[in-house]
Amino acid sequence: MGLRSAPMSRVVLVGLKEDRDRILSYLHDHGVIQVESLGKEGLREFSPDHPGGEQREVLEQQARVKALVQALPPVPVTLKQRFEDVPSLLAAARAVPVDEEVRQRKRREDQLITERKAAEDELHLVEDYAFFPGDFELLRAQSLVSYFGEASEEAFAEFESELYREAPDRLLFYRLTERRVRFVVSLPRERAEGATRSAQKLSVRLIPVPEGLSGTASALAPALAALVEEKEKALAEVRRELAELARRWVPVLLPLEEQLDVEARKAELISRMGASREVFALEGWMPKDRVEGLSRGLETLTRGRTLLFPVKSEEAPPTLLKNRRGPRAYEFFIRFYSFPQSAELDPTLVFAIVFPIFFGVMLGDVGYGAVILAICLWLIWRVGNPRAGRTLVPRSLVRFTSMIMPPSAMKQLAKALIPGCLVAIGLGVLFDEYFGFSLAQLTFGHYNFQLFDPVSNSGVAKLLLYTGYTGLAMVSLGFLFGVVNSLTEGNRREAVAKGIWLVLAWDIALAGLALLHKQITINPVATPLTGVFLGVAVALILGVAALEGGQGAIEVMSLVSHILSYTRLVGILLASVILAVVINKIALGLFHNGFLAIVGVVILVIGQGFNIVLGVFEPGIQGARLVYVEYFSKFYHGGGRIFRPFGAPRRYTEPQFAPPSSPPAGQVPGP
Repeated sequence: MGLRSAPMSRVVLVGLKEDRDRILSYLHDHGVIQVESLGKEGLREFSPDHPGGEQREVLEQQARVKALVQALPPVPVTLKQRFEDVPSLLAAARAVPVDEEVRQRKRREDQLITERKAAEDELHLVEDYAFFPGDFELLRAQSLVSYFGEASEEAFAEFESELYREAPDRLLFYRLTERRVRFVVSLPRERAEGATRSAQKLSVRLIPVPEGLSGTASALAPALAALVEEKEKALAEVRRELAELARRWVPVLLPLEEQLDVEARKAELISRMGASREVFALEGWMPKDRVEGLSRGLETLTRGRTLLFPVKSEEAPPTLLKNRRGPRAYEFFIRFYSFPQSAELDPTLVFAIVFPIFFGVMLGDVGYGAVILAICLWLIWRVGNPRAGRTLVPRSLVRFTSMIMPPSAMKQLAKALIPGCLVAIGLGVLFDEYFGFSLAQLTFGHYNFQLFDPVSNSGVAKLLLYTGYTGLAMVSLGFLFGVVNSLTEGNRREAVAKGIWLVLAWDIALAGLALLHKQITINPVATPLTGVFLGVAVALILGVAALEGGQGAIEVMSLVSHILSYTRLVGILLASVILAVVINKIALGLFHNGFLAIVGVVILVIGQGFNIVLGVFEPGIQGARLVYVEYFSKFYHGGGRIFRPFGAPRRYTEPQFAPPSSPPAGQVPGP
């Protein structure tokens, strides 16, 4: 773990074509190289390569096996299978004889689902309009157009009036249910267009009477219910047959699918390689510290018939972050903003330290911190846990949150918020804040054991001072990182400018502190030290203007605002505390009245729930913003490429070549 991403090296691999399949399998199972298209120099020596007939059959069998897996219901598979080579894999895929059986049953299942849905819809229609006294077949006379309709009471009244004007000879039956009106209307065919226009204008729903609807409601309903049950039984039988096929063949198909995916990726890779009659070549990026080990492994594999050597490249390498398990959870926020370039300092570690502190300070309550912590732990347990089962959370809320953020990202966010919740709980004990209540006062009456009062004048003043120091530290660290990044890129002019900005930030901060402590005044004549601060600031601003132009000098006010922006930590904390106190006072004030006590409980629950929601969003958004804007803007460029090595984890197959005991160097950690 560190502030630098893994150093990368551009490498060229040259080997014999007869070893190519084994070499690609070795590269896949070790997952350490991101293969790129062959460069210009390589294309001078080699021609672009193309997959052969064997690879084309791999793609065909991959599509076939995937279709079978998707058609069959899922079955748990625990045993892993090993395939020695491509011919044995293709032979195993060809030996699966269930295509026609699965196809017929899936076709039958789709047909039954369609027929059941049609019967259910017709049954609901008949039940909803059972008040029609006659045979539904009468509604389909050649000279008439008939509709089933539904509307609100007000819309129906207007529609009925317009219908009377358009077609006074219409036939209308209706029934009122729960402030909705269902009706059956028949009118001459030449009057239908005017009726549909009126219905559209008044938001009245009209459904044409279905073809084949014949008989009275009392006779049709039992017959349709029996038809639905018949289709349901037939569907259950087809699904039982599919489940039986799945139990027998899914344990065979899943390993085949996974290994065919591997071979398909290898075939795709061939089109980005170069080849001559007997030799092939590929280029790619890999961690510099893995080059020697991979070279030795390939030499052993091919008995010295493979060359792997680094080459110079003007292209920016991909970025492989080296964070450990804890800070790695905060890479989610870095990717959301922009991935760092390989030569840049990795901001993840600093983010992992300061974001939980910012979040906890803005929350600052034991109760809120504990509730959000419990929600985070539940999310981590729930996402990806097949045995989690149903919960008390409404499905509509689950679907809504999934639209905002996929479950994997939600799980990463939950992990990132846990340290912040712990900080909030610790500060809540210090502030004696429990959902806005003082536990000491509730327990000991008028005695107050509050270690720090964030709402008092002295408490607010101290917190503002602490956040001011925090802002100065973050801005200074940003400029310091900017100096390091600029020197790494060889841009000395920018490095000097960042250094000047760093000194200017301290000059302004020290002048502000001296002014607050009345050590200086705004009059430089009365206080010579004021002139010193002012002179240093002017000289530094002129230096920035000389290096960055006039725009750099204008950014001085932004520098001040960025430092002071960290005082929002106090503002959001106070807003949360005061809102909780107000909710509690209003609710408790109603507890003395028996009837109003219920209203007080409702206010307390809804108000505290609203404050908890704010406690997730406001500290989360503002905490990330303080890093993204006030900190990142001093040094961070982003726009880097994520290192994506050739390879993928295996669930159902054994690797052909055992990878190292540690995870592949390039695997981006999953949620």
